[in-house]
Amino acid sequence: MKRELALRLLQSILPGLTDEGAAANLFRDLQFLADYKYNKYEMYHPGRLFLENLALWLQQFEDDERNIALDFVRKQLIFISQQEFQQLAGVLYHDVIKRRQLDAAAEMGGYPHHKVRGIRESREFKKVTRSSLYVAMSDGARIDYIRRHNLDISNEQVLPYYETNPAKVKQFLKDLRTEVRDPQASFRCLFLIDDFCGSGRTLLREVVTTRLESGCEPPVVPPLWRSRMRFNEENNEIELLYEGGISASERQEILEMGSGERYVSTVNALIEKAETRDTVLKGGLFKVASGDLVEALDPNATVFFCPLLATEHAVNRLKRLVTRLPGRFSQACILPGAVISSHVEITSATTPIGGLCEKYYNDDFGDHHTGCVKFGFDNCGLPLILHHNTPNNSIYLLWARRRENFSPLFVRYERHGREGA
Repeated sequence: MKRELALRLLQSILPGLTDEGAAANLFRDLQFLADYKYNKYEMYHPGRLFLENLALWLQQFEDDERNIALDFVRKQLIFISQQEFQQLAGVLYHDVIKRRQLDAAAEMGGYPHHKVRGIRESREFKKVTRSSLYVAMSDGARIDYIRRHNLDISNEQVLPYYETNPAKVKQFLKDLRTEVRDPQASFRCLFLIDDFCGSGRTLLREVVTTRLESGCEPPVVPPLWRSRMRFNEENNEIELLYEGGISASERQEILEMGSGERYVSTVNALIEKAETRDTVLKGGLFKVASGDLVEALDPNATVFFCPLLATEHAVNRLKRLVTRLPGRFSQACILPGAVISSHVEITSATTPIGGLCEKYYNDDFGDHHTGCVKFGFDNCGLPLILHHNTPNNSIYLLWARRRENFSPLFVRYERHGREGA
């Protein structure tokens, strides 16, 4: 679709846009947004960029709703470009990580914290920086960018993924001891780097599990429950995300997913565990805290989880859960490069764009990984687009998979093997 055609189509579908001056100003603003940021969205296909998608996206709404949708895009949408992510990587390393290393060196050498130059030139600071280990929690963590732009980090300090070969960890530890000439040396600081943390559930979640009684058929979990509850065939157990106690109505809904006395007994055991908070932790941070990296850490090591970008919702949630991690990980610090305030969230139909989320939603937009995504995964309600993909924590109107009657503004690629289209 030609750009001029897209602009003419926009003018034809926007009610009340008859003034030539107002139309020219609007199109100039949209063209600027497209050229400056939105056309750089990496999931767009050639020949169909932002303006073309915007025209088709707006056309799906009623006439009186299109200005609401357009106003949302112009005033509330947050787009993080590749350059901005790289800037966040720089901020994270120089303003967040370095500061913690300076603090550690000051404590080790007994230096006043305000004498920054003296600390940076000290033997203790060199020891702390060399005994820092950097681990990527995802393939988008930009840890390669951090390594390339900070030559004081050696290759023997960077792991591209947290699930690593034990032999690799032992080699890193051997290299550290050789370089610092201390046969007992271990890593004093562990920095776990990630790109974006929307809900934090992939990294750390608290679940209740119970085995399905012998001879009992697995439950059929409806779409609205699939983000909270699932059946693990490998372990023959039901896994329920812990969110406090289970109400009487929720218990009834769970009972309706199966049948028979044995299933009722299984559900009762699940509810009892939820009421007593007999839970276990799962997720990437738990795997790190229970894995081979622990052997490479000093007994007094400090652990830092450092996402380039995180939501306030995720930070608060992780702070509550990390205290249950084993060993030094229970005192892990959450240090994001930048935080998205909860004030931008759209989680209610009382707002104009929230009303559109309510009106056009149907259960087909969710799946067994996400459950209901009316206001995004885990009800995060973000107005957020990342240059390489759209998080499912954002409101579904932006990214939801194409159906016969819906076309997303920003096509989303899903790691589970589907394109959000």
